[in-house]
Amino acid sequence: MRRISSVKFIYLFSFFVNLFMGMVFLGIPLFALKLNAGNIALGLLGANSALVYILLVPFSGWLSGRISKNLQAGLGAMIFGASICLAPFINHFFWIFILQIFYMGGMALVWPAVESGLGHFGSGKALARSAGWFNVSWSSGAMIGYYLAGLIFQLKPNWVFFSAGGLSVMFGVMFALLFKLPKPLPEGPESSEDNAEYLLYLCWLANGMIYFVFNILRNIFPKFAAELSISSANIGLLLFILSLAHGLWFLILNLTERWHHKFFPIALSMLSTFLGLIIIGFSGSLFGFALGFFLIGSSGGMAYFASLYYAIGLKSGLAGTRSAWHEFYLGLGALSGPLLGGVLAHSFGLRSPYLVSAGLVIMVLMVQILSFIFRANFQKTKQN
Repeated sequence: MRRISSVKFIYLFSFFVNLFMGMVFLGIPLFALKLNAGNIALGLLGANSALVYILLVPFSGWLSGRISKNLQAGLGAMIFGASICLAPFINHFFWIFILQIFYMGGMALVWPAVESGLGHFGSGKALARSAGWFNVSWSSGAMIGYYLAGLIFQLKPNWVFFSAGGLSVMFGVMFALLFKLPKPLPEGPESSEDNAEYLLYLCWLANGMIYFVFNILRNIFPKFAAELSISSANIGLLLFILSLAHGLWFLILNLTERWHHKFFPIALSMLSTFLGLIIIGFSGSLFGFALGFFLIGSSGGMAYFASLYYAIGLKSGLAGTRSAWHEFYLGLGALSGPLLGGVLAHSFGLRSPYLVSAGLVIMVLMVQILSFIFRANFQKTKQN
């Protein structure tokens, strides 16, 4: 049987896997609310899923350099899908935590293998372009998945999990059996930009903070929205807008190289996150929430794209390890966000997670700016 070696197959696989993930990431909090989960319980759910992920992605990155990447990613999608099909049979909140070990474990196998596999299709500008279309693919999938989950959950809640799980298994089998990566390209010279690796670390810091916010929106906001009588379909619409902004920025960044090796776009993404959080914290309308979600989604697009580009582009031999650390730091933010957000919403009101997060974003931005200034001064002193 002839196997496919086109990068477009990676884009297709990423689109559908993240579509199913988007369905699950909205479906699980809505399902937990049906089981009478409160703010702290929702925060714990979000934190638990992120904890499983960040514990496993370093191993997954190591593994992707030692076994077939398509087999690893396909197996991960199958584990994710088979696990999520069990969700409708849960009748106690506790069992969701157990289920998360399996479906997030599956996802931890998928992304480092897929991301490092992009390095087999090019380097430099070609790699930036393929990473860009990869980002557009998965973000478009998540965008549609959130919206579909909101609509389906209003009609047949269980079908969110059966459809996402069953189709994920099918695509996992297809990717494992029908896809084959080409041989890796010869190791090229490392980036001539001496600050590129340093910018990678600043991107990891930005990514962690922005995914801290993302997971508050995904896990804590549904409870806030329910208190304001916002329907599950409109919650799905807001998360659709979050991913739409993500995807639009991926598309824009893929068409220009002007942001490469510059700190300013990273700082701008943090300011956009701050503004979005302030709008959500003080808004009471669907339009206000939509604007806040769009600004935060845009900032996530910038930080994520830059982080992945530097992680897999600086040295191809380290692509698997660095893409795993890229996923680790965003997972670390995703772990702490709902944990703190749930406690804040329970103790200080449903708007407090967004206002406190806005303050944290400014603190992280100040650390980045001071670090950047210190390094710039150090480089000048070194040259003199």
